[in-house]
Amino acid sequence: MKFMEKYGKLIAMSAAALGMTAALTIESSLAYFTTYVSAGGGGVVNLGSSTVIDEDVEEMTKLITISNPSDRSDCFVRVKVFSGTEVTTAVSGDSRWRHGEDDYWYYTPVLPAGESTTVLNAKINVPEGFDKDNFNVVVIQECTPVVYDEDGNETADWNTVIGGEENWKEAEE
Repeated sequence: MKFMEKYGKLIAMSAAALGMTAALTIESSLAYFTTYVSAGGGGVVNLGSSTVIDEDVEEMTKLITISNPSDRSDCFVRVKVFSGTEVTTAVSGDSRWRHGEDDYWYYTPVLPAGESTTVLNAKINVPEGFDKDNFNVVVIQECTPVVYDEDGNETADWNTVIGGEENWKEAEE
């Protein structure tokens, strides 16, 4: 009992001091733990380049025009035309359309914001006796934002991938 009488007040005072010190540091330690957070998910990123395709058919020729509806972003445009094995197409355009080795048709120069390409013609050749109402000619068009090389020249980067496939799936849901 003498021990408690002699040291009891000292133990109580030490415990109180320790408790007050702990209470003062809790707020700052909680601030440390809430400073760091993690996030997940995905979303669609709009880099300002998008195009709209317009296709009309006149006398077995698809008339293809690409528009850049943006009010601020110029872009590069390319088009590829697919048809079945029996139905063929002969694609042609004015001097602004250039046929690439990869079978894409490239519009040069850059397609400015708010403007449209000249017409790219895809003449559809249907063999004799083939049902003219039972086939598809598919037109794929792509655009990419204008990027600049080291010398300041406009160039297209057709290999740019924005996000991974899993991000696009998640963003669409």
